[in-house]
Amino acid sequence: MRRDLAHISEQALIDRLILGDPAAREFLYDRYAAALYGVVLQLVPVKDRASDVMVRVFTWVYLNIKSYQTSGYKTLFAWLLRKTREMAIKEAIPEGSLIGTELIRNEEGVLQRFYVRLPTAEQQVFRLCYFRGLSTTTIARMMAISEGQVNEILEAAMKAFRKFLSDTWN
Repeated sequence: MRRDLAHISEQALIDRLILGDPAAREFLYDRYAAALYGVVLQLVPVKDRASDVMVRVFTWVYLNIKSYQTSGYKTLFAWLLRKTREMAIKEAIPEGSLIGTELIRNEEGVLQRFYVRLPTAEQQVFRLCYFRGLSTTTIARMMAISEGQVNEILEAAMKAFRKFLSDTWN
């Protein structure tokens, strides 16, 4: 990580990214790639495919950084996380299987096979978060439960998902 950017504000970083500053791009990657890669690996456990997703994410971000300002996200990381999750899901799940009951019927994909095994509450929260990209705050409001409960349900679902992936690929 470049020392001259170590204490840069998020807005200054965005401004430099908009200008196409290579040092800002390098800094953005250094700061966020590891966390985003962990998210991708949860959905796309094949490392070559996960790496391809990361390349697509950062390419998209570098080309579309201006859209962050009108995205409504409060932090750059939240915006990056949303785009990363979207691209990882597209890689993990065929396009046509995200609509309505097709997701449950089509059990060919890894996420579909996992999803149908979850208890009902976990299915609902997992679907809203990972397939629809809703925030925990929005999910809590929709389900009339606390954000803490949503986080607990997601944590349980992700533990089950990691076990499912381990059992499936080992």
